[in-house]
Amino acid sequence: MPALRNAEPQSEADMDCPTAGDDSQGRFRIYRLCECPNCEGEGEVARKGVAAGAPLKCHECRGEGKVRERVAECPDERSLGVALVTLGREGEFADCPIGILDTEGEVGQKWLVNPWLPSTRNVRDAARLLGQQRRKGEASG
Repeated sequence: MPALRNAEPQSEADMDCPTAGDDSQGRFRIYRLCECPNCEGEGEVARKGVAAGAPLKCHECRGEGKVRERVAECPDERSLGVALVTLGREGEFADCPIGILDTEGEVGQKWLVNPWLPSTRNVRDAARLLGQQRRKGEASG
């Protein structure tokens, strides 16, 4: 059975663009979204040498407090299922949301399971927009 984990660390291109070409053989990629080790999930790091200065945005997680880590690659659906069961039993996803990327999927539909949860700001903005649309519908109807 092939190894489920990547033998080499993630490339910088993989972090920036999940569909960037690389030398991997897996069509399906399993990711987990865990707390950033650099800022401990805060999204900000203290400035060095500045006593009471404003914190800087963490360069590892870009201020989000979470980093994406590629856990496995799978060439087909069957091996994807085996990898998910095996890694789940090993506790790899216990503390982190998982994501599954289909590198050959259609544009806009590559993430089969998206590890990112909606941010508080996005949820608040969506609720505000929905409320405005309802009020406009009630006023016109």
